[in-house]
Amino acid sequence: MSFHLDQITYEDSIKIGSDHAPLKIVEYISLRCPDSKNYEENVAPFLNEYIKKGKVQRILKHFDKAKYPLEVGNVLNQYLDYSTPVETFRLIKKLFEEQNTWGSNRLSQIPHIAKDYGLTLQTKNREQAQRVAKEINTINVENVPTVFVGEVAFVETINLDEFKETVESYF
Repeated sequence: MSFHLDQITYEDSIKIGSDHAPLKIVEYISLRCPDSKNYEENVAPFLNEYIKKGKVQRILKHFDKAKYPLEVGNVLNQYLDYSTPVETFRLIKKLFEEQNTWGSNRLSQIPHIAKDYGLTLQTKNREQAQRVAKEINTINVENVPTVFVGEVAFVETINLDEFKETVESYF
């Protein structure tokens, strides 16, 4: 698959780590995607030491993929407060942990679930999701998660050993 990496922006995202980090890892995820959950729980923790040392910055972007059952994640994304990245990232981790509970609900239930998490609808998120969708189309991203480590793309099920090797090749 060919990607247009020059079209990736760092906008409309949650950034974890220093803006001055030499390696930017751009992650297109879906809150409802089991592979995105697996990536967050089993692969991404490897990055924590690099983030603490200022070597890596994670740039998370929600991909509002129009596919059942991912739509419930798209609706929940409308409630995330991107202006508080640290708190929102903690919440994203919790949402992944509890994905099997909230993720099986109907779309109409998601606003109530968001309220249970203490969230309110963020009016700017719809426009943000549209900008991310345009970026995704331009880059040629089709699946979640799609994670770019420099010019290397990892798509869907991500092998931890290959991911580690790629990240470590930058240092």
